[in-house]
Amino acid sequence: MAPAAEEGADEARRGRLSSGARDLLSGMMSGFVVKIAEYPFDTVKVLQQTMGARYTGAVDCLLTTYRGGGVAALYRGLTSPLLGSMAECSTLFVSYGWMKQVLSVDEASATLANPVPMWKYFVSGAGSGACVAFVLTPVELVKCRLQVQAGEASAASSASASASAAAIRRYSGPVDCISHILREEGVRGLWRGNAACLAREIPGNVAWFGALLKGIQVAKGYDRKSDVPLGWSALAGSAAGVSYWGVPFPADTVKSKLQTDLRFAGKPVVEVFRTIVREEGVSGLYRGAGITCMRAAPAHALLFVAYEAADRWLQRL
Repeated sequence: MAPAAEEGADEARRGRLSSGARDLLSGMMSGFVVKIAEYPFDTVKVLQQTMGARYTGAVDCLLTTYRGGGVAALYRGLTSPLLGSMAECSTLFVSYGWMKQVLSVDEASATLANPVPMWKYFVSGAGSGACVAFVLTPVELVKCRLQVQAGEASAASSASASASAAAIRRYSGPVDCISHILREEGVRGLWRGNAACLAREIPGNVAWFGALLKGIQVAKGYDRKSDVPLGWSALAGSAAGVSYWGVPFPADTVKSKLQTDLRFAGKPVVEVFRTIVREEGVSGLYRGAGITCMRAAPAHALLFVAYEAADRWLQRL
């Protein structure tokens, strides 16, 4: 083969993966890594939100769950959110990339002297948050119900309650949980809590995408976004993760209640919000926020690093 033809073949091979395909695959890889690392903390967060009166705090919840079922109890219901995390991150990054294309965001040529307007990052983050909420809602519905089931079983076991864990066990796994929901609530039941999920994801992703990394770029004087070292990107991801969860956390509490408490079936988000405040006070809206923000800092830093590493690896294929 002639050199020119060989170079053309090499370029075709290197260009086989489009930016959209890289976003998809990098998102799936980073979603897998992060979910394995953070899931036990997510279990504690959900149990505090839905069964908080049984625990004196996050540590007590963690120890009670561990004593009742070991490490397996902390990873109960992992299959659905693991697949969901891969779908979530791929959807998030693909939709964010698509939104930037629609808004003609050219990060490759943007500099400090000629920056991308911040409103474009905000709109892109909001749009990606709206897209990912529709993927996340059914995944988190199944996850939350399995986590609460495991928490109830662990609490009964630790307290030597007369009711055995087997009596509490309603779902045998994610597929059985989905089957129950479809039989009892129909297809729409899988999206119970979607409005609350939107209320969390839209402002959360506005905070998460672009803003903090852009701040580091400006503060440290890096001319292009691509010049920002991976370590600073991880720091930006860590801070953005805390903002992502800390700001809209009450919406996440409302979502968890809607998805696990039959009292709130079909109730509007505002009514659930008011009920929580009336019964548990404002602090009830933030139950589990501490451990969530603690896990968000390393988890989102890991997500940034894993995504960037996967993207760079895929570019070399």
